[in-house]
Amino acid sequence: MPTLRDLVFSAKAYLATALALIVGFSQNLQNPYWAVLTVYIVLTPPESGAIRSKALFRFFGTIGGGTLMMALTGLFGDQLGVLVTVTIGVIAGATFLRQIDRTPANYLWFSGGVTAGVVGLTNLMQPTNVFDYATARMGEISLGILAITAIDSLFWPRPMTPDFVATMADWREQAGAWVVDALGLTATQSLDEQRRQKVRQGLRDLAKAVGAIDAKAVQLPFDIVAMAPRGRTLNLVRRQIVELIADLAGIEIWARALRHDRTLHTDLGRSLDAVTVWVADAPDRSDPATDTHVARGDALIDELETARSALDPALGRVVVMERGLLSRLVAFVRDWSDLSLALRAIETGRRLPPRLDRMARRAKPVRSVDYLGAALDVAPMVLSMTFTTLLWYFTAWSSGGGALLFSFVGCVFLIGQGQILRSSAGLLAWVLTAFGFVFLYQYAILPRVTDFPVLIAVLGCAMLPFGLMMTMSMAGMLICVYIFAFLGLQNAYAADFNQSLQTLSASLVGLLIAIACLYLCGYDHARFAVRRLVRAVRRDIIDLARSRRVPDRERFLFLAIDRLALYFPAAEQVSAGGPIARLRMIDDFGIGINLLTLRQIEGDVSPHVRSIILRLRERIATSYRSKLAETPDDSALRAMVDADLEDPAVLAEPAHGRLLEALVGMHLALEDEHAPPPGEAIP
Repeated sequence: MPTLRDLVFSAKAYLATALALIVGFSQNLQNPYWAVLTVYIVLTPPESGAIRSKALFRFFGTIGGGTLMMALTGLFGDQLGVLVTVTIGVIAGATFLRQIDRTPANYLWFSGGVTAGVVGLTNLMQPTNVFDYATARMGEISLGILAITAIDSLFWPRPMTPDFVATMADWREQAGAWVVDALGLTATQSLDEQRRQKVRQGLRDLAKAVGAIDAKAVQLPFDIVAMAPRGRTLNLVRRQIVELIADLAGIEIWARALRHDRTLHTDLGRSLDAVTVWVADAPDRSDPATDTHVARGDALIDELETARSALDPALGRVVVMERGLLSRLVAFVRDWSDLSLALRAIETGRRLPPRLDRMARRAKPVRSVDYLGAALDVAPMVLSMTFTTLLWYFTAWSSGGGALLFSFVGCVFLIGQGQILRSSAGLLAWVLTAFGFVFLYQYAILPRVTDFPVLIAVLGCAMLPFGLMMTMSMAGMLICVYIFAFLGLQNAYAADFNQSLQTLSASLVGLLIAIACLYLCGYDHARFAVRRLVRAVRRDIIDLARSRRVPDRERFLFLAIDRLALYFPAAEQVSAGGPIARLRMIDDFGIGINLLTLRQIEGDVSPHVRSIILRLRERIATSYRSKLAETPDDSALRAMVDADLEDPAVLAEPAHGRLLEALVGMHLALEDEHAPPPGEAIP
């Protein structure tokens, strides 16, 4: 059922549409319906920050796409075949850039590609019209952008920052509860592996916050609040979220290693209780007690580091595990405090402390990019447009240009969305429904309504329900898009029945070709993404092992967590809503982090121990190359790690504390992979 927010969305869209049409018709613009289409697309999602950022991207994308097509037409206007090929190349390039950019900024490439496609493909047979058509479209799109931003600013603006802060508060609450559960794995009653499964599932859910922050970091600086968050502050929040997820993954591994079959050191329980109490006492949102809580965190860090220093790793592997857990808890407390201060700065507009401000300036997001996946997503569009072009060339069909345009439009809204093609018949039904409304408007309403206010009122009878449909289903968005696309391709002031039928036939043929190519090039996006992400993490570990220079910790960490954040939703789709089959991503992450620690201390150890680390690196590279070849065998690597842990030279090394922690951490990850618990084994 429609909610109040849905009704507000529909009302704002109608008001912006009325404003755009009043200006467009009064100024005798070529086709004001392009402005209306812009209103409905830019208004989704309905938050003010998203609308403003999307409007900006739409403006620059439209200007860029239109200008580029004018330049290309000036160069190749007398060579139709070359012009068609170059236009398809521009559209494919823009769509490829859109697919590799996972943030809302990809709308810049989307709008640029759409503008290039509409301007170029609509005027292929009359290239002399490109300049007039492109400038008219730029003006009409700009009108729609101004209309929706003005209406949104004046009527029911919906700020994003409070929702974002509330979402982050919920995330911190979940993370705090997760830490308590994970530390509870050390208790003697932690015999049930189902509880451990629950803890790991919680870690997966927490990792999904990275994608949400990537979206909001683009939109929040445009928010309609007194002090909009700065981009670098949002980058700092993302950085701390990534650091915390890495801390939590480490806590889970080390705490699980110390469960019921281990003998804990007498002082460790006191440290675990102190962390649990500190997390439970964390203030909500931008509470004035935040500074006090952070000061308590600093004192807790000192206490944990003192407890860690008091443990001699030479006393045995259990003590080394306790040191490892305490190290992870120190990092967790520090990162938790930094995140609290960053979120307070976002909510209140206060400046960051100098130390965090310096971190924020360096906190550039590192994201995983799958170029092959983007190319496979673009392939059906290129195939569809190429086939339609050949059909047009060999049949000399008068509406071939229109079919080419709708072949492009049919693909551009559907690529990368594997679930959209469940019902091709339904998709065609929405197109026919949209065209039915266009016919009704052009031949039953427009000729009989001569007063503009009455026309706006009549249009409201359709636009208000359409606005509600857009918020409730994909079908509503497709109907709105095709209605105003059909209107935009025809004369805005006089209806031509033959042109309307040609547009309908061209759209249906182009859409059928697009659907056929999408089916032909279709593949299981989720399974493909899972396999690619797993292979990417394993290649990263090979690079860590073989690199001549010591790799950058933050780059590996941020890239690995970003891939984990992408992996979990894809793995859930593969498992069809059931338990996620663990494809060793968390274990591989543990191997990588501990290998990175070995690389960082490699230059500070004796030559003999350095040679031990070098042999271990070579073995890790060999093991992970076998995993890439789908012939995994970690027995030799496990044996080497266990032998190194017993090596007297390692135990006698002055820097043996961090060295032993890294080796034990690697041992735990390999042991976990060797014996997966029930429910996580791969079928």
